Amino acid sequence: MHIPLKSLLKGILSRIPPACQFPEIAEACITLDDDVYHSENYKNTPWNLSVDIVVHGKVRGNLRVVYLEERPVCDIGPFLKEDKKLLDIIVSRLCKVVERKTIEDALLDSEKRYRVIFESSPLGIFIDKDGIITHCNKSLSKIFDTSRDQIIGAEVSDFVSDERLEQSLFSSHSDIFPYYESEYSLDLDEETVYLKSYYVPRRSMDNKIEGGVCLIADITKDKLSEDALYQQKELLSSTFNALQDLIVVVDRDLRVVTSNWKSDLSVPVEKRDGHPHCYNCFMKREAPCDPCYVKGVFSTGDVAEIERENPADGKIMEYRAFPVFDKNNDVVMAVEHIRDITERKITETALKSSTEELEKAYEELQSLDKLKDEFLSNLRHELNTPLTSIRGFSELLHDGTFGPLTEKQLNAIGKVVDKSKSLQSLIDSLLFASSSQSGKVKYRFERILLNDIINTSLHQFSTKASGKNISISNDYCLDAVYVNGDADYLPRVFMNLLDNAIKFTPDNGNVKFSVFCEDGNLRITVEDDGIGIPEEYVTNLFHKFYQIDSSSTRSYGGNGLGLYVSKVIVEDHGGKIWLESEKGVGTKVHVELPGE
Repeated sequence: MHIPLKSLLKGILSRIPPACQFPEIAEACITLDDDVYHSENYKNTPWNLSVDIVVHGKVRGNLRVVYLEERPVCDIGPFLKEDKKLLDIIVSRLCKVVERKTIEDALLDSEKRYRVIFESSPLGIFIDKDGIITHCNKSLSKIFDTSRDQIIGAEVSDFVSDERLEQSLFSSHSDIFPYYESEYSLDLDEETVYLKSYYVPRRSMDNKIEGGVCLIADITKDKLSEDALYQQKELLSSTFNALQDLIVVVDRDLRVVTSNWKSDLSVPVEKRDGHPHCYNCFMKREAPCDPCYVKGVFSTGDVAEIERENPADGKIMEYRAFPVFDKNNDVVMAVEHIRDITERKITETALKSSTEELEKAYEELQSLDKLKDEFLSNLRHELNTPLTSIRGFSELLHDGTFGPLTEKQLNAIGKVVDKSKSLQSLIDSLLFASSSQSGKVKYRFERILLNDIINTSLHQFSTKASGKNISISNDYCLDAVYVNGDADYLPRVFMNLLDNAIKFTPDNGNVKFSVFCEDGNLRITVEDDGIGIPEEYVTNLFHKFYQIDSSSTRSYGGNGLGLYVSKVIVEDHGGKIWLESEKGVGTKVHVELPGE
């Protein structure tokens, strides 16, 4: 039985011919599962004797003996009955050997498959005898982070936490459980690991456990996921129940599946007749509305929304229904969102009324603004007519056109000329402020020489500066500076800045005009060493009609339009304007215009 099958067959072939009647011409052959084994000089002849090899009722081959030469006929051809009997005995023994070898091969194959499954299983597996572990796989060692040598020989209870199993293994307690299943946690390497074990016992005739097989799974991730899912479910449930609005989930029969409704009716679960209809609970109706907007959601799959007023208490409710689809995209449920919008409706009505009043007031303001524009236009015309005459004749008198004047007369008429110019400037500033606010200022942009504009401004205010003995200096880093601007409006910027610098600079002060190029833009600065401005007032200086205090107005004059008009003109030219100032030190105004 322990000889390899191939060697056994060869041994049989070598021993059969000598046992025949004519051994000198006898040869033998064995066929087994398509494999053929024969003696050295074997060949098929008409003089042969054959016996089938049958294993488990299936013919697996045969044993054949032949004579290479013809011999006299005996019992079975040239063979004796004893030859046939010998072959039958040999084949019978051979069948038992083949059958045993087949079973052994099957067992070996099964063992190989078992070991592959045992070792490659992601589950931890161990086998025990009388509560002592005898075998384990790599996964078990990995789960517990322990070597196999430490696991084998240990008690089952060291790795499985199950009181029933422990009682059955290590006490006289007996039970009839076909398996033992439990979940437990262990602290391994300062981390909590959640495990699930499934132990299948092998019992003796008296129902005592002799050993068994145990499967252990690491369910830590599943457990943590379950805990997170439970917490999320609790959070959603708490949020759902904390909502002030009413949320109702209904099925296709309009029965309430779940809701956050706090009912004042307490009906025991065992006495409830299934899920109530939503129209019974919330609308106190015996049948749904016709048409029913929730039914429309089930038929169309679209969101539906309606508003209804309760005639009993006047409350206005907003009803919205959202479809819930299954994996086949069929609407299986609908979620109703019911909200009391009475206050919102009241607010909307009040807001609509306020809006109408504001629109009416706006129309009135537009009408007043139009009247203002017409008034200012008429005022300019009415003022310009006499002002032009006053300014013209006073300048003629001042120039001596009508004859020489005494020094006192010349001084008096000079003040008339200056005041008429100031009045003209005030009228122009007021009209510009009004026109710019309504967007009616029309610019004519052209290429103009900035040097001429600045020189004209300096010349115009030279007399005023001389009256206070103020020194005006200029610093041009460029010989000829051209900009794209309006020749009528752009000069007003520098006149306003120069006027402010002279106005707020004490006698014997200094004013400096600078022009230079920076980052492709033109920078013009007007700097004085006047009274300066406190830091908290600087940001408001470019607002229309803004003045620091009334005492400054009385002391220095002005209307709060100069910087505002300058800012509008500069920004309309694509530039920007800002200032730096310190009280008691002076002020520096920056104007930046796009270069050519």
